[in-house]
Amino acid sequence: MKLNTSLANDFTSSGFGEARKFGFEMNAMAFHAVINGMYSDKILAPVREISTNAFDAHLMVDKNDVPFELMAPSTFNPYFMVRDYGPGMSQEEVETRATTAFASSKRDTNNQVGMIGIGMMSPFAYTKQYTITCYDGEFQRDYVCYLDAGEEPNVSAMEPVPSTEPRGLKVMFPVKQEDIYRFQAAISKVMIGFDPMPKILNEAWQPGRPVDLMTGSNFRIVKSDMIKRPYVRQGCVLYPLDAEQIGGEYHDNQLPIILDVPIGTASVSTSREQLGYDETTKANLAKIWKATMEDIQASIQRTLDEPTNFYDACIRYRDLTHTLPSRLWSKGLKWRGKTGLRSSFPFSGSRGATIKMSRPHGVDWITVRQPTSTDLRYGRKAPSWTPEELRDATIVVQSEDLKFAKDRLRRFRSENPGADVIWVKTDYLDSLAKEYGVEDFVDLEDYEPLKLPRTPRQTRSLKKTDIRRFDQWRSIIPGEVDEVIYVQSEGSKYKVFGEVFDYETIQRRFIEPARKVGPLFFDRLIVVLLKTQKAFAKDENWKSLEDVLQEIAGTFNPKDFQRKEEARRLFQDLLVMRLHQRKEQLPKRLQAFFDAIDEIEPVTNGEYDLSQFWQRITGKQLPDLRTYWRDRWAKLIARYPLFDAVHRNDEWLDEYLKLIAR
Repeated sequence: MKLNTSLANDFTSSGFGEARKFGFEMNAMAFHAVINGMYSDKILAPVREISTNAFDAHLMVDKNDVPFELMAPSTFNPYFMVRDYGPGMSQEEVETRATTAFASSKRDTNNQVGMIGIGMMSPFAYTKQYTITCYDGEFQRDYVCYLDAGEEPNVSAMEPVPSTEPRGLKVMFPVKQEDIYRFQAAISKVMIGFDPMPKILNEAWQPGRPVDLMTGSNFRIVKSDMIKRPYVRQGCVLYPLDAEQIGGEYHDNQLPIILDVPIGTASVSTSREQLGYDETTKANLAKIWKATMEDIQASIQRTLDEPTNFYDACIRYRDLTHTLPSRLWSKGLKWRGKTGLRSSFPFSGSRGATIKMSRPHGVDWITVRQPTSTDLRYGRKAPSWTPEELRDATIVVQSEDLKFAKDRLRRFRSENPGADVIWVKTDYLDSLAKEYGVEDFVDLEDYEPLKLPRTPRQTRSLKKTDIRRFDQWRSIIPGEVDEVIYVQSEGSKYKVFGEVFDYETIQRRFIEPARKVGPLFFDRLIVVLLKTQKAFAKDENWKSLEDVLQEIAGTFNPKDFQRKEEARRLFQDLLVMRLHQRKEQLPKRLQAFFDAIDEIEPVTNGEYDLSQFWQRITGKQLPDLRTYWRDRWAKLIARYPLFDAVHRNDEWLDEYLKLIAR
């Protein structure tokens, strides 16, 4: 990469004596000042520099699409190695460039990434010895680079040996066992910038790759544990970008974006760990950064404008906001410049309207009313609709003073059977249309009332007092309802399971939990039977509250529930979880065990509620089956005692599984 020399000044030396250039004595102190002082990350530096040299080597011989080879250190092979298939190096080049600080042949071109001239020495930031192997198609020449007793760098050449290996270069050095995972993490981070990705020679490990959330001609927005801020990719190297340094309105240092720029666009620090923010670099990056941010915003807007209706655009908006970082979303995004987009539509914004909903499957009307007082908590608990609900529903509107509204709605429903209706009573149509983005309403005033035909009612003579509903001070006439649940009265209270409770206790303890878990309560009327009305309980369609509660509790299988729970708890064990991920590699006994567990359906929230309901109604405790699966697991795993020692290490675990398979 070309050096930026724009700050150099011309100086006329006329009138002065003989000029003498400054010198640089290369000794141990100078060498370590350069290497150790330059690289803050002693592991990341050699990974980046040696890989970048291999990348440049392939560019030099027009092998842009050919990946070089890289081997990451592992427990059983603790070496870092990079092998390229570039032009290689002659004996003279090794002695003059590879072992001479600041000797670079890449400063006059922007076709390659390197320029400083110390990349081949970067392994000294981590180790005291590494090897360079040169191939020319006929011979192999090995060089050992090391620090002598005085800590000065040296290189020793070995005798060439015949080799038919393709032309190129290999750099290799040992890695400490405690640094293996740090090297693998460094490789994963450095390799993000490489295209094509190097060929990784390890069988049991591959570098992690970021997930692309959004891509453009010169950028990638990614999801990755290693990319949490903006980066500039110049060639194959990623440089962290400080957006505040380049100014403008888009200075966001927490956006996980990789910005591709041509080599030479930005100057870099000598360590290649940071950008150099000179005026030329800032001007170049500011222009590219602004254009990229505008391109992203325009792309998002195009994506939101693609749907043909507002609610589909809201669905697209919701999906994108769940995928892309929130920092990309400007306030007030609209669909085709008309209506503001949103992912949900709370009822609290409908300006006092009364709203009812009707579902096609026959559920009764659900009435939702605005609070009459200023209840600040209402905004948090008010119901809301999804875009799908509003898109598929028909909005039926009536004014506050419209007469025969129910009969008019009956007319509409008779002409539109099965319609999913949201029935709104309001005088603020404009406000409602703006709030919910609705363009088409059905006005009930346009429909004539549809009266139900009058049928003569059969009179019934009653010999006893009318029976009262349990939840209302209102009577019913016996015989006019099909199925009834009755509660025996006991003075001003009620008797259930031989105990006397007040109204609130029965609702909280029995009826509300039963409605939550048991369909037997749907569409059933609950009444109160006085002691003088017990004869009505003989009707086959009348059931006592106790019988219905016990019937619901009888649908629960406690043993099956406990086995499911035990299977779920077993998977909280790290060893179980890691072996399940490798099920195909396990012995047949363990595979059969996991197959049996996989067939078990998970416990649902409804089953948890039903288990609590069962315990409350029956007064019993759940059976103690907490070791059903764990005992079987313990017997199986006892055959393989080393699992406990190796399961926390991926490589050890994989090797052990291979040994078992043999």
